Amino acid sequence: MKSYVARLKRRRLIFILVPFFVAAAGEINGQQQDLQMNAELGVPDQFRYPLENTMSLSGNYGELRSNHFHGGIDFRVGGVVGAPVFAAGEGYISKIAVSPTGYGNALYITHPNGFVTVYGHLLKYADKIQKFVRKKQYEYKSFRLSIDLDSAAFPVAKGEKIAYAGNTGSSGGPHLHFEVRNTENIPLSVMERGYIKITDQVAPVITNVEFYGYSQVYGAPKTFQIPKPQNGTGVIRVPMYSYVAIDAIDKMEGTNAKLAVNEYKVYLDTVLIYDLTIGEVPFEQNRYINSLIEYSQKAENGRSMVKSYVEPGNGLRDKIKAENDGLIILPDTLPHKIKVEVLDYKHNKTTKTYTVKRVDSLFVSQMGRKPEGSYMAWHLANIFEKDGFKITIPPASLYRSVYFRLDSAQTRITPYSALWNIHTEDIPLHTPATVHIKYDGPDSLASKILLASVGKGGRLYGAGGSCKNGFVKAKIYSFGTYTIAVDTIAPTIAPNFRNGAILKGDRISFVIKDNLSGVRDYKVEIDGHWVVSEFDAKTSRLSVPLPDAGIKRGITHKLKITVTDNMDNKAVATRTFKW
Repeated sequence: MKSYVARLKRRRLIFILVPFFVAAAGEINGQQQDLQMNAELGVPDQFRYPLENTMSLSGNYGELRSNHFHGGIDFRVGGVVGAPVFAAGEGYISKIAVSPTGYGNALYITHPNGFVTVYGHLLKYADKIQKFVRKKQYEYKSFRLSIDLDSAAFPVAKGEKIAYAGNTGSSGGPHLHFEVRNTENIPLSVMERGYIKITDQVAPVITNVEFYGYSQVYGAPKTFQIPKPQNGTGVIRVPMYSYVAIDAIDKMEGTNAKLAVNEYKVYLDTVLIYDLTIGEVPFEQNRYINSLIEYSQKAENGRSMVKSYVEPGNGLRDKIKAENDGLIILPDTLPHKIKVEVLDYKHNKTTKTYTVKRVDSLFVSQMGRKPEGSYMAWHLANIFEKDGFKITIPPASLYRSVYFRLDSAQTRITPYSALWNIHTEDIPLHTPATVHIKYDGPDSLASKILLASVGKGGRLYGAGGSCKNGFVKAKIYSFGTYTIAVDTIAPTIAPNFRNGAILKGDRISFVIKDNLSGVRDYKVEIDGHWVVSEFDAKTSRLSVPLPDAGIKRGITHKLKITVTDNMDNKAVATRTFKW
């Protein structure tokens, strides 16, 4: 292979590359399916499809995920791990990342034009890369890795096998997550730009539209859901001000996946009052998705429905064209038409039309009464203190102004604090708030104290924090019910083999869990030596690849597993085995 660096220097004397994908779709029957990728300055065929099976998507760019937009394309791999993954173009591996969450095993390839392709949720890497990763893991004594590399370490040719598709990290099933990022590290919408050409003549589907009333009450917006006629075709009675929330998915040939819609439009009669094009979203803007959606639906039903009302703190306003902040304003009591339209990246579209009529008398009770609580302006820093409780909310952490409410229940789940109902779960936070809560317990437990959120049935979930001077201080990323809890219980370790077992496979595994504060660290030793153990956070499974452990076959080995949680509670398990 000629030196990539030499090729790059020579090429830069001739032209500047800007990637432009066009991928062929259709049946390939086992042959590698090339993507024709054209540079804007006339450099053809730079990239290729990174798999060899027929192209089929399980996810696309812009999907509405938890706290973020999906920044790439998910390619199907037949429901099983192990499909070969190939470099989309020449370049060099500039980063290798290994994590029990997120992208799991991931590779980053930098190409001559500075663009980067990302390959996530990999089962493992190609042999020479895998050996390098193992060497570094043993060198650092860490399963987690994040290594930046220069162009000399692993130059790759277009179509060179670099890895195998898997299900590592925060993956819901075997697939290849693929991204293209520009020189500013912004993930690009490769389908919308035409970098990948996929046949799509199927229109999106509008699965639900809900109507919400809106009013300004003493300086803060108040919103409430409006019931629709049961037959679905009658006139919807609304107040003077209202908005809609839209649940829609895109469909595509060759897949039954529920994909992302790219554009949402709302018309009042013939006037376009709301137009959102998701387009491309920089990573730092991802969390604004919580202002884009009707968050009450997310909190109550887990649905991500795009709302037409544009909150003042919505940081995605550059993607939205809206009249009157997207509100439906009816100047009279005559019937009016509301048309909802959604489009995919190929401009296939679907519409639904509703008839609305203003009936103010139905909503009097929702509007005039002053809300309970303390007024908090969305753009200011806000501090609230009461009876051993304090919360500090940074400026612009709220997307709209609210009347903040705090309640404490008389019934306790733990003896260390009351139950604190901090505002309401249907209002999101963009950046975390800091709480201080008085601790009612002995000093001897202070090092084991943490904040806990309270779920259904009173189940506790660790929220972190520390205790000092009689108060627990912690950051919260959402409103809800919280209390102070103690974690003095060590994690649990459940090996998948009995003591003294004779093992025939190449892996041993354990399930490690913690009851509250969460696993912070784990260590596996064989015969007193640290060995790599791969952790899958979604299954809580820790596994040891024995061929990489440097141990002899046919003799008895001593295994020791140590797991520590975030409150420094420690569990140790030992086993002997032959392999």
